[in-house]
Amino acid sequence: MSKKLKTLSKIFDRSKKVFGVHVFSTSDVDDSKFDHAVNVLKDYLDNDGDGKADSKKLVKSLKRQKAAMTIFYDEEEVDEFIDKHERKIRKSGANLQDLYDFEIITAADTSGRFDASLEEVLHLITDYGYSKIYPKQFGLQKDSLIGQLMNDARGGYFKKVPKQYPDEAYYTYYDKSCNYKCQVTEYFYWGMTSVLGGQQAKGRLEEIQDEWRLNTPAKVAERDPGLFDLLTNDQFDLPTVLPDGLA
Repeated sequence: MSKKLKTLSKIFDRSKKVFGVHVFSTSDVDDSKFDHAVNVLKDYLDNDGDGKADSKKLVKSLKRQKAAMTIFYDEEEVDEFIDKHERKIRKSGANLQDLYDFEIITAADTSGRFDASLEEVLHLITDYGYSKIYPKQFGLQKDSLIGQLMNDARGGYFKKVPKQYPDEAYYTYYDKSCNYKCQVTEYFYWGMTSVLGGQQAKGRLEEIQDEWRLNTPAKVAERDPGLFDLLTNDQFDLPTVLPDGLA
């Protein structure tokens, strides 16, 4: 473990490593949900399930960036945790991606809700992995390939969130707190999980269509063929199977 990340292991109640990438949580997080999130990370990094990371370069980048998942019970707990440990967190130099207990949907949950660990864990991997090792293709800027594809999906280049997207746009994220880099990250997530079949459950399109309309592999291939080709290109060792979070 990185000496700086050891600081985090002391302030969190629980921690595990997946190919050297850390997952931390507080004690209020349900054990089964913590294990589920850890397994989702493992599924993304070892998508073929052979016990080895699919991409050594990806894992090396995540470790170099000190990328780690942090799981809290809810937003209130995050605020309290940061107030108490902000200095140690900042000193660690870690790049952290938060996930909440209530967002994690395990196999035992029959509510039909979407499992947000599929999103938040992927954000960690794309921001501190793919965007770093393949900047021309996955960099979080307008001149990367995915940046250009996102501009097409939004109906043009918008440095800031526009008041209204063009009628032809099919990716329309209106959250003003999400800057351009964040918009690319979200676009990568929508595209990847849709290509893997993760957004096509009954009623899911109605939940997400204000932001994303291409919720099936076929829709992505037809409407955004450049993105489909990029995300199914073997050279990048991207996942081909949607994680299920099972051990």
